[in-house]
Amino acid sequence: MANKYFKQKNGILLAGNVNVLTLVKEYGTPLYVYDLEIIRQQYETLKRSIPSNVKIFYAIKANPNLSVCSFLCSLGAKAEVASAGELYIALKAGFKGKDIVYNGPGKTDEDIQYAIQSSIHTINVESMDELYRLDAIAKNEHRPVRVCIRVNPIHTVTKVKMQTGGGSQKFGIDEEKIETIIKTALSLDWIELLGIHVYVGSQILDHGVLLENIENTLKIAVRAAKQFGLPIRCLNFGGGLGVPYNETEPELNVEHFGNGLTALINKMSQEYGLSETRFVLEPGRFIVSDAGIFLTKVISVKESRGKKYAIVDGGINHAFLPIRMNKKYPTAIANKMNQPNEGSVVIGGPLCTSMDVFTNEVELPHVEINDIISIFNSGAYGFSASLLYFLSAPMPAEVIVQNGKHFVARRRGRKEDLLLNCDVE
Repeated sequence: MANKYFKQKNGILLAGNVNVLTLVKEYGTPLYVYDLEIIRQQYETLKRSIPSNVKIFYAIKANPNLSVCSFLCSLGAKAEVASAGELYIALKAGFKGKDIVYNGPGKTDEDIQYAIQSSIHTINVESMDELYRLDAIAKNEHRPVRVCIRVNPIHTVTKVKMQTGGGSQKFGIDEEKIETIIKTALSLDWIELLGIHVYVGSQILDHGVLLENIENTLKIAVRAAKQFGLPIRCLNFGGGLGVPYNETEPELNVEHFGNGLTALINKMSQEYGLSETRFVLEPGRFIVSDAGIFLTKVISVKESRGKKYAIVDGGINHAFLPIRMNKKYPTAIANKMNQPNEGSVVIGGPLCTSMDVFTNEVELPHVEINDIISIFNSGAYGFSASLLYFLSAPMPAEVIVQNGKHFVARRRGRKEDLLLNCDVE
């Protein structure tokens, strides 16, 4: 199974109009390849569909490659970060502090200090003790800090693969307790309360589910604002926009999502003044997932008790989520795109652990040594979510392609890198 965004010519997969065998010859394998034009298409499709007062804050966790982030910054995106490291990358990529929001339930004092010093737009507060620490650090820095309260809603949204809201969660403040934290925030000298943040989960393909969550978020924010007589200056809807990983999953209808979002904001604006509100959307996977492929070379072919195995040079240390977390990532042989499937194959990585195999068999053409396996939908949570130091294998390279041109965005790792920060003679 291939990906609709990538073409083939004479049976060879193309990425950004570049023959992937050319990339493999120049940069080796395992290899991540990101097509910037697909990223542009996804970003502009979303931007076109949503209201102009809803701003896209790219979730850097999806793909923190500096070249990818810089490109999105050049398109006009803003940034969502969830660590000091991601904040550092965002600033290096060209995002201004005023265009960055900071999430995460475990921010250290050092993280908070760095965020305040960077003059970021908002920090989303996840607990009462974090609020007090924010106030103390802001006082020490002599800089007021702008915050939104992250709310864990009572209302639980269904059809969410990775749930981060509803029920008992490590994320945010339970909805029934937000009155106390809002009162506290308003009483603190160095806290500037802007609004509410709600994020219920990831990989949502049903626009109706997304809109259901957003409607609930609007209601929570308006109830709190009415109770305290506050303007809502920032309302963060989180992310969660998904992409299909197999032919049975539907694509997210972005146009319907945008129309529904417009209608919800207009409806709620009649009940409470939202003309000065900055609305935030935090997509990551939706923007970059389809733009990436992971290329890995077959180094051995074998059979074991009725099953055929293709052993490749890239494993869970390089592509953990494609191999272990999603059983149906679209997969193809990049140099046999025009050949019919021959049968089922188990793709196994090179690591000395039984975990390092695809969970399911995949249908592929006849597999031979030196074939190049391509795993699509690898632009999000590929490199960054992998076990990069597991079994001391060097890191894969990352390459950018765009309209026939290509360059290294992260060099291939070396054995020597594995001793980084170690005291050795």
